[in-house]
Amino acid sequence: MHTPLIAYLVLIIKLQRQIILILLAQLAEIFDHSRLPSADKPVFKRFNQFQVDEKVPLLQADIGSEALDYQQLIAESLEKNGKPILPVRRRKPISFAAQDCPRCSAPQDYLYANNGAGGQLRCKVCQFKFQDGHAEKNKTVALRCPYCQNRLSIHNRRTKFDVWCCYNDKCAFRLGAIAAMSPAEVADFNVHPTAHKVRYTWRTYNFELKGIAPESPIQAPVDLDRIQASPEVLGLVLTYHINYGLSARRTAAIMYDIHGVKISHQTIHNYEMAVAAVVRPFWANYPYALSDQIVGDETYVRVKGKWHYIFYFYDAKCKLILADYVTPNRTTESAVIAINQVLQKMPQIPEKLNFVVDANPIYQVAQIYFAQQGIKFGIHQVVGLENKDEISREYRFLKQTIERLNRSYKENYRSSTGFGSATGSASYTALYSAAYNFLRPHEALHYRIPVELPQLKPFERMPDKWLALIELAQSQLPTAA
Repeated sequence: MHTPLIAYLVLIIKLQRQIILILLAQLAEIFDHSRLPSADKPVFKRFNQFQVDEKVPLLQADIGSEALDYQQLIAESLEKNGKPILPVRRRKPISFAAQDCPRCSAPQDYLYANNGAGGQLRCKVCQFKFQDGHAEKNKTVALRCPYCQNRLSIHNRRTKFDVWCCYNDKCAFRLGAIAAMSPAEVADFNVHPTAHKVRYTWRTYNFELKGIAPESPIQAPVDLDRIQASPEVLGLVLTYHINYGLSARRTAAIMYDIHGVKISHQTIHNYEMAVAAVVRPFWANYPYALSDQIVGDETYVRVKGKWHYIFYFYDAKCKLILADYVTPNRTTESAVIAINQVLQKMPQIPEKLNFVVDANPIYQVAQIYFAQQGIKFGIHQVVGLENKDEISREYRFLKQTIERLNRSYKENYRSSTGFGSATGSASYTALYSAAYNFLRPHEALHYRIPVELPQLKPFERMPDKWLALIELAQSQLPTAA
């Protein structure tokens, strides 16, 4: 009885096997004739590394170093080429009948609109470009290459700065860079010219150093003198929230469960911003005794569901936080502001000041910016995770210290799962920096506090130390006139 059933099932299995084989053959046919790219082996692709050119560009008159005569140029062209430079053949009336070339004085017969209705004119005799009616006003000076005196052109417009480049193929800088290449690099340059830096470049900046002073950006929603909580409650809140890294909601819960004080998490945030507005100027302007081991790095934080950055600069020997700039932008301006916070803490900038940072090029661009302001320092870049160059091998240990600082901050910040506002992130970071410098013992310093304030030594409990620090910071604030 079971034999016919088994034979029937075997027949069905064989039929299914044939169907599967047919489908596999069809899939293989479809895959062979599909437009999907085939999996290739990884290919090393050279990228143009960021470099800083030493020479500064020349500021010269945009109409040339000397005035030209269009009649002489026409005569020279006739002698050289056997034919004169003819006037422009026009198809419609022009709007610059009274205009002549500011460089060679050629009349309007030799001028034509270079960009349509954009207002830029070009002289057919000397090839000079200028704006209609505003050549001397808007084009009085121009950036020129220090190697060939060719006018620099805009290559890229970045956030807060512009990149200028010399596009003269016969520039001495370009020819020298090509001559210094190896035969393999020359072959690669002929195929991928943009992968090699062979042209002179310069950067101009669109922000002022005086506009980024280290005043506290924190605006407190409440006044410390008018809070309803007692000083003891304020000290406990700061201890739980900052020192132990509890979120505002957990801090409110522990204040009620342990101490019987009913307080909302928003009130804790308000207290946090009020204390930060007082403490941050004291932390930023304190006369620190610094070493020569200053390292910088940026780390990520979450603000209103989006990634923001903290630019930290750290004295690796004295274990001091010197800059803690929180920003939504990872740009050159952010690096400049963070470095400026460090410089503000120095009564006099050392001659051999150096910063150890990662391979992010914004630090090199910031170095150029400060050099234009007359402030010079060195940059040592630790590249990647492996020591492939001498600088990385020498300064890797300093980079690791600030990585540990980033992890310590993240351990405190992680419980809050992000900040609800930019002011909240700045205030919490400022209080963390103040606690790190003035309140927190450090293992590398044999459990001493980096800056031992005499006003805090009589107090043993952390809430009392917070209150003493607030009182000291308030005494240092300028009084209103």
